[in-house]
Amino acid sequence: MNYTYSEIKRIPELLKRIENYSLEFKRDKKYVFVGCGSSFNLSLTASLILEKFGVKSKVLTGGKVITFNYVPDVDVGIFISRTGESTETVKAAEIFKKKGVYTIGITCEKETTLEKVCDETFVFDFLHEESIVMTGSFVAILHFLVKRYSIVEKASKILEESEKFIENLDLKKYNHFIFLGFDEEYGISKEGALKMQEMARQFVEFHEPLEYRHGPVSRISEHSLVVINSKDTENEYMLKKDLEKYTKVILLGRNGDIDIGYDNGLETPLKMIFSQILSFKRAIVEGLNPDKPEKLSKSVII
Repeated sequence: MNYTYSEIKRIPELLKRIENYSLEFKRDKKYVFVGCGSSFNLSLTASLILEKFGVKSKVLTGGKVITFNYVPDVDVGIFISRTGESTETVKAAEIFKKKGVYTIGITCEKETTLEKVCDETFVFDFLHEESIVMTGSFVAILHFLVKRYSIVEKASKILEESEKFIENLDLKKYNHFIFLGFDEEYGISKEGALKMQEMARQFVEFHEPLEYRHGPVSRISEHSLVVINSKDTENEYMLKKDLEKYTKVILLGRNGDIDIGYDNGLETPLKMIFSQILSFKRAIVEGLNPDKPEKLSKSVII
């Protein structure tokens, strides 16, 4: 069994453990999330969800911070790095700290550089992953940041339903994957595209749903597969019907192909499970090792 597959399959267990932890967000404080790659996509998604609940939140890449020495007017910086060693994120935390911003790190490894730099760090070493690609830890940390209730049982159900659904797809047929979503659903669509790109080395796109008609649709064919991370709007259901004239469209939403009702983004960790399994299965069909994609490493250290 691949590490990647086992790290996806253990998501319910990880969610159960992460639900014992919490981070209090105060409405009188201003926050900014900083990350790179999947950690940026996680940050983007979490930030947009928290704003719905009255939390003043922004998101930045570590690269922007270190390139422009940029620190916005905030009270707290939250720095996410699975390994705790990503150079851009660590240096960004150092820059924030020098400017007097309180720094919180989130990592999956003990005794990291990020932990040494930050004022406070959540070390979730039980989320450690052997695979280069971030999967279960993404779902767990996102839930940790936005949780309002337990999703453990739902996660087990979504895992089972997603696997059964994907088993009935002829994945060899598809070499072009399109992920669509608004707002926080855009964040996980961006991450879904990244998983497919990393694991299976496929041609991917991510867009807002209705923006897809404005140019990008010109590339759609019978070899395209569309995933809509839906907010359960009429326009998204209409878009699904429209695009089905060309190819297979999978809608994740209420009464969708995978039934995950929209709930202010709190359901986004569940939707990510589908995209992770889809990407893993496509990599296997391609004859690739999703644990160790070419040219990639766990941390970008420069």
